Amino acid sequence: MAAGVRCRATSVGQRTDLLPPSSDIPNLNIGSGRRSIRRSLYRPSLAASAPSARKAIVFISISTSISMISLNTNRSLILDGLAILFGISSWISINGLWVELPLLVDQLPESWALASYLSIIIQIANLGPICYGIYRYAYPHKNLERYIIVGLLLVGVAASLCLILFWDRTTILAGQEHSTALFVLVFALSMVDCTSSVLFLPFMATFRSIYLNSYLIGEGMSGFLPAVIALMQGVGGNPYCANVTDSVLDADGNSFVDYKEVAVYPDPRFSVEVFFVILMVMVIVSAVAFILMNVVPSVRSELVTDQNYIAPTEEAGSYDQVTPSGSGVKDSQSTEAPVSFPSLDSENSDWKARNKFYGFLALQAYLCFISNGAFPSIQTYSCLPFGNVVYHLSVTLNAMANPVMAFMAFFCPCRSSKLLLGLTAAGTLFSGFILATSLESPNQLWGPDVGGALTVLSWVIYGGLFSYVKVSIAGWCWEHSRTALFWCGAWTQIGSAFGAALSYVLVNELNVFHQYYIKCES
Repeated sequence: MAAGVRCRATSVGQRTDLLPPSSDIPNLNIGSGRRSIRRSLYRPSLAASAPSARKAIVFISISTSISMISLNTNRSLILDGLAILFGISSWISINGLWVELPLLVDQLPESWALASYLSIIIQIANLGPICYGIYRYAYPHKNLERYIIVGLLLVGVAASLCLILFWDRTTILAGQEHSTALFVLVFALSMVDCTSSVLFLPFMATFRSIYLNSYLIGEGMSGFLPAVIALMQGVGGNPYCANVTDSVLDADGNSFVDYKEVAVYPDPRFSVEVFFVILMVMVIVSAVAFILMNVVPSVRSELVTDQNYIAPTEEAGSYDQVTPSGSGVKDSQSTEAPVSFPSLDSENSDWKARNKFYGFLALQAYLCFISNGAFPSIQTYSCLPFGNVVYHLSVTLNAMANPVMAFMAFFCPCRSSKLLLGLTAAGTLFSGFILATSLESPNQLWGPDVGGALTVLSWVIYGGLFSYVKVSIAGWCWEHSRTALFWCGAWTQIGSAFGAALSYVLVNELNVFHQYYIKCES
């Protein structure tokens, strides 16, 4: 048995569920905690509003899954692989598009303001999971998840293909040139990725619970893999001025050579189109994995049977273990007595825990306001004054630091309010430097060398610290109750939406941040 992990046998069948060590979960009602995570799989409204909460579950589950694979010989490694490939499709498109921004801003008319447009589009795309949540509420007994997932994946493949062909097509809107095709396709891809939050987990719940961890590993890789590919792609270097010659005809029809300087943007190792092709291939592979999970007999044999299916009952907060005969056996009838925990929802709730909960919600909203909403929109103004290389490294390394630090949140969990506040304060100091470089744009703060190095370092450290704190807060909420997890996700979305909206106004309406233009002598 792996250290720090204990097994609990249920009263029905021979299943065991690996649980976190009790020493790491103070005052946790194990029975309620298990029902809470089950409810999160079946409630679209919860999953839709809790991306950070789901990220916590991703990285809380990664290490556990490694132990589970070694402990459970009665499992299908084929299904493990398919679940990982299927999970990669959850956010691969948007994460991939974001790390490609250093190459897009130089070629599209929105230029440095492009990130602010994309941020607000992604927030609007949350209408997808909201609509699906309304559908599930109106038709709770219609199980069309598999068909809807197929439709989503097909839309993702089609939008990815169109992105390869039309990402640079523009039109004139309100007298200005805009990347209309890119905006429409980003909205479609965002709808797919956001809606995956409320569809993919319930689908994985139809398999034995040991395979959920494999899916969550794949979901975590959906942000890491595009960053690695973008890092391999590079940006070719910073733009420079070069002399070019051009044949010009004068009024008399005589030809002469004209010398002038133009801005030259070095080519990356492979083009934007090739990068988008790689993303499309990943989506196709995920779609094929999903189809195989539904048609391969050896994989379908791993579907949940009546012996181990946790069925939602009409009573709120109650889940019954269904026996082959159909009689319900409460999950609380386990061989191990649950540890009592004063629910956050009860009138007798401990005020200290309640105040800690409210403090964590406020902190989560603040973190997401900055890291999910405001700062992604102004990253161009912070980095590009130092050149394309600084921007490229800041985007890709920040994207890699987020899952790495979230992964560390499992091995080094933190539930101390003071320590989390301290880490937030440290991250805020680095974010303050980032804001200063953005406001200083187009000038370089502290020169190209020192300022550029500090800018990359600040983006990586601030992103990593904030990611660690966000996942730690979501993990604390996950341990306590479904309601806590829901409100954590809700305030995550509220903070992100307000941050994106504020940045859009500051960038595009008030023109607080200024762009740098390369000027070459004619």
